[in-house]
Amino acid sequence: MDRTGQASVKEGEVRRAERAARRTEPLRVAEQPEWRRLSQAIRRQIAAVVELDADRAALTRLAERAEALAAELEQRAPGKRIALVDSAWENEQGTMAYLPFSPIMGALNPASIGIEIRQQDDRVVSEIRLDEVAEGAGGLVHGGVISGIYDELLAAANLMIKSGGPTGTLTIRYRRPTPLYTWLRFEAWVDRTDERKVYAKGHCRVGAEIVTEAEAVFVKFTPDWKKAGWQPPEPGRPPNER
Repeated sequence: MDRTGQASVKEGEVRRAERAARRTEPLRVAEQPEWRRLSQAIRRQIAAVVELDADRAALTRLAERAEALAAELEQRAPGKRIALVDSAWENEQGTMAYLPFSPIMGALNPASIGIEIRQQDDRVVSEIRLDEVAEGAGGLVHGGVISGIYDELLAAANLMIKSGGPTGTLTIRYRRPTPLYTWLRFEAWVDRTDERKVYAKGHCRVGAEIVTEAEAVFVKFTPDWKKAGWQPPEPGRPPNER
């Protein structure tokens, strides 16, 4: 590698370190109405693209406008600043505001499913109607989408007891097909814990009927967890991907 290449790599490492430092900044979703509005608007666009019925000329015009917006967004996107929020529960109603960029519940991530999770007694609850963006078989929710929702929801249950860590196992029983455009009520709770693990359970109802059930084991973070040889990745895009 020549000096120019070495300098470029060095500059990339500096930018990466700067981005990693910014990801420690506190952020509350409720204080970001403009950012949330942008994400919701793009989420609407994603849903509309799935349902498009337009001729080639219209599709070309739409693609050009979308490309222009993408270019403008990229100019203002040097790297994600925030990893987590400063508080898991956003308001007195017990609405969860953790992981604002999660692909499942991230209010600031337009690619997320957009579920909202709230506390209800000793459980966490999410009620949502899913559309064609989440479709698997015709008119039904994709099983992978259901799996992702459970992973997020069961992990949220751990936060109520201030415990948990990464998912060890996640088992789902699909008892009935899960329909689109129907209110789904997901619930999750901590079943038990031991020294190293948290055991959580959950289910989803359509009306009074349980359509899916889930069980998960989460591995607790402990002071010696790094001894297992796992190291968290450094935040930010690698230099060769910028």
